[in-house]
This record gives sequence, structure tokens and C-alpha cells, in this order.
Amino acid sequence: MPAKILDGNALAKSYRDQIRERVAAIRSRGGSVRLDAVLVESGDNGARIYAENQGKTCRELGIDYFLHVLAPNSGYDDIAGRILLLNTEDRVSAVMLHMPLPTGVDPYRIQRLIAPEKDVEGVNPANIGNVVYGRSSLAPCTALAVIKMVEHTKLPMQGRTAVVVGASDVVGKPIAVLLMRQDATVISCNKWTEGLADLARRADVLVAAAGVPGLITGNMVKPGAVVIDVGVNRIKGEDGKTRTVGDVAFDQASPQAAWISPVPGGVGPMTVAMLLLNVVQAAERRIGA
Repeated sequence: MPAKILDGNALAKSYRDQIRERVAAIRSRGGSVRLDAVLVESGDNGARIYAENQGKTCRELGIDYFLHVLAPNSGYDDIAGRILLLNTEDRVSAVMLHMPLPTGVDPYRIQRLIAPEKDVEGVNPANIGNVVYGRSSLAPCTALAVIKMVEHTKLPMQGRTAVVVGASDVVGKPIAVLLMRQDATVISCNKWTEGLADLARRADVLVAAAGVPGLITGNMVKPGAVVIDVGVNRIKGEDGKTRTVGDVAFDQASPQAAWISPVPGGVGPMTVAMLLLNVVQAAERRIGA
């Protein structure tokens, strides 16, 4: 029997409806909900389009959105200065930094400057540390999206085995930690892990976040598993056209799994929704809600 589809678009819509209600509640108490995003012009039209679409979504939900566009030759001091200024603005609920940054500017050095209470992408090391310690914090959006999708399946995680393939600082590692906080037995591995197929087959929840197209094949999926595909890979097909695929060979894995997320249309839309959920949470904390 084919797996049930974890439809990220449908799930994201349900969260957007919730966000709209919470924004209205904050405003009814005299609070503000505002996201300020910093974008350095780079000639990457995709980044500008993403930022503009983000602004449109925010406005639809009642969130004020301000895009700060910096010149292509902006250096560390220019970008850092803008971030530090936004940290001090009382009207600003949340701050994020669009990628890419100019050559020679280390994203980590900039991200660590975002005030933890306004860091809605969860990239400040303080927030990532709070995820590890189980304290209230703004978790990285993709990791939070994965957890919400797992929760949607109603699978109790206590005592279950979760395998996370990929251990990046803002995706794989936080996902593993958040699953641990639900009392799952978590195995963290990567594309180089010896015996990866055997480990993957043990997973009640299998999260693929390695950035390798089709890494997870059908024979690596335990029957009845929940499979979450975080991979976003651009490949050229036999017809010469470029398409987006995940880390999971969907057609092979689907007959094995109980639930599976597609690419595109899975984790991606939910990541955007979780960013906006973090914006609302940041605004609620500022008014003590």
C-alpha cells in the first residue's frame, strides 16, 4: 500500500491560519508583529524573489515586513551594523538574514550578532545551544518543520528509533536533538557512514538531510516507517531539463513507508511557515503573552 503523503503545502496552510489569529490577538493587546529582513544585492534573482514573496506572505497574515536591501559591495561592517541597529529597534519583533552574502563575509560571524530573542531562523549559537539544553528558544526553522511533520503522523516517539542522515549545524543536528527531546532513540549519521543502509532500515522515523539526490533507496526503508525528505537538489534529467529532487528515491521508498514527504511540496513550505510561527512567538514574548 502506498504511503500517505505528508503534504507540506496543506500543513503550512493550517499553521498560517493559526498565525493569522495569533497576530490579531497580539495587535488587540497593542503589540506589534514585525519582521525585518536584510538582503545584500548579489545578482541572485532567486534570493530577491524569495524575499519579495516572503513579504507578500507576511502581509497576508498581518505581519509587518521590512526588507533592507544593501549594496552588492557591502562588507562585514555594513551588514553587521544594520543587524545591530535592528536589534535595538523596539518596533522590530524579528530579524533574519537572507543568503548569499558577498564573498569574504562569513555568515556565521553575522548570524551570531542577531539578538537571540529576535533570531527567528534559530541560527544564533545561543538559540542552537538552547535547543540542546531543552530551554525555551527559537528553533531552526527546517528542524522545527520536520518535528511538526512527524507530530502530524501521530506516531508516539517515546522509545522509537529515529535515524537522521546528515549532521549540518542548523538542520541535521537540531533535528536529532529535538527528536531526543521527545524520548526517541536517535542515530545521527551522514552520507559517509559505514553500513548506512542497515542503520536506515532500523528507523521508525527516517530523516534524509544529506544533500545527495536519491541517497535513500527503497531497500533502506523499514516497512511502515515515517520518511521525511529534507533534501533540495537541482539535477538535470534525461530530457535536459533541470528539476528539483530530494535525498529520497520517492518512487522506491513510497511503497515501503507509512508516511512520506515529497520534494518539492514537503518540508519546504513548512519551513517557511515555521519561520513565521517563530516571528509570532518572538512578538508574543515581547508582550509577555
